Amino acid sequence: MYEAALKLGVSVVKAACGIWIGNPIAENAATTVVDLVQEKVTGRRDQRKLERKFAEIEESIADRVVGYLDHEFQGLAENEREAAVLAVADAFERAGLTDRVLFEQDLDPLYLERYVRARAPGATRDLSGQAVTLFDRVLPESCAYVMATLRTLPRFQAGAFSELLRRESLVLGKLDELLDRIPEAEGREGKGREEDAEAAFVTAYRRTAAERWDVLELFGTDARTQRYPLTLAYLSLRVSWHQEEQAWDPTLHADPALSGDLRVEQALASHRRTFLRGPAGTGKTTLMRWVGVRACRGDFPEAMSAWNGLTPFMVPLRQYVGEKLPEPADFVRHTGRHLADQAPVGWANRVLAEGRGIVLVDGVDELPQTQREAARRWLRDLMSDFPESRYVVTTRPGAAQETWLEADGFVSAELQPLTDDDVGSFIHHWHEAVRSEIADEAELERLDTYEHELTRKVLGQRHLRAIAATPLLCALLCALYRDRHTSLPRDRMEVYEAALAMLLKDRDQQRGIEGVELSRSELVLLLQELAKWLIINGSSDAPTATAQRQVTKVLRSMHRVTEEPGEVFTHLIVRSGLLQSPTVDRVSFLHRTFEEYLAAKAIVEEDSFPLLVSKAHDDQWHEVVVMAAGHATPTQREELVTGLLERADQVKKHHDRLLLVAFACLETSPQLAEHLREAVEKRVQSILPPRTKEHVHALGLVGESALQLLARTPAQNARQAAKIIEAASLIGGPASVPVIERCLPYRSEAVFLATRYAWQRAPSLELAKAALEEMLGTYRYAFPIATSDLHLLPRYVPRARVVMVEGTEGDEITPLSEMLRLTQVSLKVDSASPPWEIDLSPLSNLNKLEAFKNFGRTYISSIEPLPKNQIRDLSLSHPETVLDLQKLACFRNLEHLQLDHTLPPHSLNDLLPKLNRNLSLSFRFQNNAEYLEYLTTAPNSLNRITLISCRNPFNMRPLFSQKDSLASLSVVDDELQSFPPSILRGLPLLEELEIEDHHLENEDFAKAATELSALHRINLIHKTDHFIAPPWIRQIPHLRTLRIHGRGPVDLTSLAGMRDLTVEVAAFRSSTVTGAELLGEGSRVVRDAPYLFRPRAGAGTA
Repeated sequence: MYEAALKLGVSVVKAACGIWIGNPIAENAATTVVDLVQEKVTGRRDQRKLERKFAEIEESIADRVVGYLDHEFQGLAENEREAAVLAVADAFERAGLTDRVLFEQDLDPLYLERYVRARAPGATRDLSGQAVTLFDRVLPESCAYVMATLRTLPRFQAGAFSELLRRESLVLGKLDELLDRIPEAEGREGKGREEDAEAAFVTAYRRTAAERWDVLELFGTDARTQRYPLTLAYLSLRVSWHQEEQAWDPTLHADPALSGDLRVEQALASHRRTFLRGPAGTGKTTLMRWVGVRACRGDFPEAMSAWNGLTPFMVPLRQYVGEKLPEPADFVRHTGRHLADQAPVGWANRVLAEGRGIVLVDGVDELPQTQREAARRWLRDLMSDFPESRYVVTTRPGAAQETWLEADGFVSAELQPLTDDDVGSFIHHWHEAVRSEIADEAELERLDTYEHELTRKVLGQRHLRAIAATPLLCALLCALYRDRHTSLPRDRMEVYEAALAMLLKDRDQQRGIEGVELSRSELVLLLQELAKWLIINGSSDAPTATAQRQVTKVLRSMHRVTEEPGEVFTHLIVRSGLLQSPTVDRVSFLHRTFEEYLAAKAIVEEDSFPLLVSKAHDDQWHEVVVMAAGHATPTQREELVTGLLERADQVKKHHDRLLLVAFACLETSPQLAEHLREAVEKRVQSILPPRTKEHVHALGLVGESALQLLARTPAQNARQAAKIIEAASLIGGPASVPVIERCLPYRSEAVFLATRYAWQRAPSLELAKAALEEMLGTYRYAFPIATSDLHLLPRYVPRARVVMVEGTEGDEITPLSEMLRLTQVSLKVDSASPPWEIDLSPLSNLNKLEAFKNFGRTYISSIEPLPKNQIRDLSLSHPETVLDLQKLACFRNLEHLQLDHTLPPHSLNDLLPKLNRNLSLSFRFQNNAEYLEYLTTAPNSLNRITLISCRNPFNMRPLFSQKDSLASLSVVDDELQSFPPSILRGLPLLEELEIEDHHLENEDFAKAATELSALHRINLIHKTDHFIAPPWIRQIPHLRTLRIHGRGPVDLTSLAGMRDLTVEVAAFRSSTVTGAELLGEGSRVVRDAPYLFRPRAGAGTA
């Protein structure tokens, strides 16, 4: 079998090499890869090295084929399996890869498979029926191996074989990684011909998408190796939610840590529709690609595991400027033009209609303002037709407010600047990606040194830390430090200038790479004219022919350039490191920031300041105007800023935005007349405190001078206080702390979340003194303290009673042993960090500890340190890891036990305290559909059962095992489409019921609820925009309390005349209640006091 597999490996490598060099070597079956090496490489030693390397690749693929066959058709005779594999190898040989389209960048494995089948139609004529089926499985796998081998080889150009020799020790390891990352084939057993063809297409789609999107360009690295696996270099980003002020309701059973600022994976997992806003360079497109790749491979992290099995569709809006927005059938074209031609009719529509799609709409801001409303209507139509699929939409903040898609059910999230920890992680990821392409030991050692030096400098020098606020700028600092290893830029304009110098010329000169003989200034001139054309025409990319015409037009005036326009244009695409071809017929800048930087330079050189002033209100021009201030001479800069102030006075509807643009120009202006700076600051002072995220971002960019304005602007309410804290934390530094501290008395959710973000971004001794006592002592929300900062607690908040600790692998919680007043300890791990195994020994002397909770991928092996006679509330994530869980029976005062993700190996009867008959049990995030069977191991022991975000159970009848004790049942964030009425009828002692509002529409459920004679309280969680109480509620005989929690107005009209009913409204404060006056005698409506705050028995208490 191995010999047949090896022959297939030889054919795969030969096919890959033929496509690699753009030469149909496979046309002649007698030609081998050895012949190619001997033709292209001189020197027998180098020839033998390359021959061995290709032989290793062939053997690696052969091993993969053998491993694949071990899992496929094991019942097929050995000779039949061998014949099928040899037939695939023969099909590659017969195909003769001569079609020029095979050598283009848009090649995908499905097109290659169909090409091979068409060129070798008789490949299976001598095979049995089962062997043909095996052939049909092995051929697409082999085509995927061809594509993986192609990605392993360096870009084919002059010196490609020398490059392969230089990196030969890395090639095989990289190939193994790529082969490991190929998404598995769709199951095809027992399917008809059409279903089998569709399964083959889905496999090809996932593989092509994963390969094309799993790319991250690291600016400043060698252009020949600048593309890295995105999944290797990806950094999990933080986002903040946009939400109205709301009291967190304990009946929702949510983790209060999951609000405000959190990792983007958690945010996406929490909602089907997310509107993601972030300034330039914050990683929006990279995130979208990451989601697409993870979906294709079905390997999302735990927080997003429910997204595994979904199919992603990427829709880059930049490609639809001035064009009709796409239909679902067009989505496939963004993955591969061949794929689009091969897609089964109606496939994309079926995927979306069945709720199996993820629509990734990237770049609302890249559409002109006149087209954005049409884009919103297009999106609404999509969601109307396919409401069950998931949607993620990105934009820069200036293009759309947080509420732009709120009416369509989107939750708005704002990408946040990198925290100190994020910066350290990003620098490490960047260097790891570069290390993955380097074999030279000396260079690897230098990279280690660069990483440590740069991390120390960026985190230790304020001007560098201010620059490293986004992934783009952080990556450029990494590249510049590696390239120069000298002084680093002091602001982002200097970063862009230095990066251009490095990308355009320095690299080629340093490495002796031949190219078109153009000076750097000539290259910049060509690029800036192309950038200006794109900006003026409101486009992020251009047809290749149009872009080439722009270059040709500029070349006419460049008398020293002797090369042909076509050669120059090709050089710009291939060697500049700044341009790319998103599709075969279009050209764009690799990142829009460079387009804006270069366009600004061109417009300044033309002295077109009236143009800049007239466009300054347009969000697509914001960065261009701001960078133009950096490019301008002092006289030009005065003209620009004066023009902005004058236009702000003239055009009232753009007044605030124009002032903010003028203020943002201070960030990039190395020099500005004192009177003009003062005029700008005075005008901006008049529109403070900041009101929007855009306003906050503008202040943050300017830096410390903005702090002086904020310090002179007292907040008048909690909303203003929160925005001031947000702006101050973006600027950071010791001077920001007094500004933050002055706002803390405006206690509210928004103030809490802003302060928590300030702490997460840059925890400091000064901020600990100013804020920790207020945060931990006042609010019920979780305020995570990193393990590295725990030492601050005993000193600054010794009387704190509640703490949530965030850690990662290897961290300890030793400082908690000094916190003797603690009554609750919660432990969590950052979703981007490895699992955390925690030793609880430091908690052994906390005699007042009543609650312990561990969330997510935190693991404990022993509960022995917990005070057995004090613990009342215990939440365990992955309880199967607790080796002494049976000691739980000794926790005599235990009132509530929560089990997350998995179940213990012990029976419930062995775990529950024997004397407690009033116990509450919660299941959360249980994915085993039979988890309720666990209840039968302790009949009639539970007073309350809660099911939170669990999988739809196959059978709910195990609840009957508690029918003689169960008084309260809660089912929230569930997958149940309908609540079985028989369950209610089987629980006659039920006094309290908590459900979501979609169950209320079920007539059978309503009838069963009205038959519960003991039911006196219902908690309803409504997720609709307008809650209307169903009339059947009035038929529940002994109902005394109706609690309603959710968004929007509440209508109680249908309950008119009900007597002795208390309606608790725990909703957004903007909610209105109608029909309250119609309630009967003894009834009332009560708005909950905010759950946000702790009862205060003195500063710092819980």
